[in-house]
Amino acid sequence: MISSATGNRLKESPGLFNLCCALFVLSKPGIVAAVTFSGFTGMVVAGRGLPEPGIGVPCLASLLLMSAGSAVTNSVLDRRMDAQMERLTLRSAALRQVGAGPALAAALGLTSAAVAIAAALLSTRTALLLIAAALSYTLYYTLFLKRHTHWAAVMGGLPGAFPALIGHAAVAARPDWTSLALFLIMLLWQPPHFWLLSLSHREEYRAAGVPILPLVKGERFTKSCIYLGIAALIPASVLLRFGGPCSTGYAGCALLLGICYLLACRFLMANGARYREAFRCSIAYILLLFTLIIVDICL
Repeated sequence: MISSATGNRLKESPGLFNLCCALFVLSKPGIVAAVTFSGFTGMVVAGRGLPEPGIGVPCLASLLLMSAGSAVTNSVLDRRMDAQMERLTLRSAALRQVGAGPALAAALGLTSAAVAIAAALLSTRTALLLIAAALSYTLYYTLFLKRHTHWAAVMGGLPGAFPALIGHAAVAARPDWTSLALFLIMLLWQPPHFWLLSLSHREEYRAAGVPILPLVKGERFTKSCIYLGIAALIPASVLLRFGGPCSTGYAGCALLLGICYLLACRFLMANGARYREAFRCSIAYILLLFTLIIVDICL
């Protein structure tokens, strides 16, 4: 989240600093951090330990640059929708300062740098996965699914799950079932996570003309889908225990964490429709789960 001080700088600071602050907002730093952490987890799983700096640094750099470039592109493509949403006021203001054309040019530079780093220092497969992640997010999800179906959160989970594969590909010579287990975890985590956000801001999505699940199927149906999604996520989170790099202790902690996540969402949604707090629980869950994986493997 961008602080009020940063928001003030966007309005008051002249020149290059102001432009950099605006681009920082457009890059969706929270999402960039989550993507980079997911890729780092993929590297740890693939290498059964911390990656060597010669692989880890360029992989994280390419993930950071690609996710930032894709986010800026998304901000440009969704600018008319975003202008109708109060929670995205700062992002809309940042885009007005930068301009759609310069923002797209910056996005192209970021994504090109990401692919160049991966191709030169990692592998062709890693570079291709980066390209697939960027295109699936900007074209498949942003331009098609988000605008045409209330199941976009389910069908559009590929871009958010690619970073784990990218991190794995940077370390491992070929994909294996552990990379698919991480991929599945991210696929299952994303729909409930987005539905919690959409319940919290459904009227803004209505104003923007986005056909989200709560607007099309209703609040009760969406809640049921959230519970089912989390219930499916819990067993998926322990797959790395079976023939993989994680221990029985990890499996027990992952199960407990998943149950706590489910119960917390149930309590928050049943007591005052506290969807935003449940959304924060979702973020905490995936960060803690990946931390558990990293700590279990490395220690």
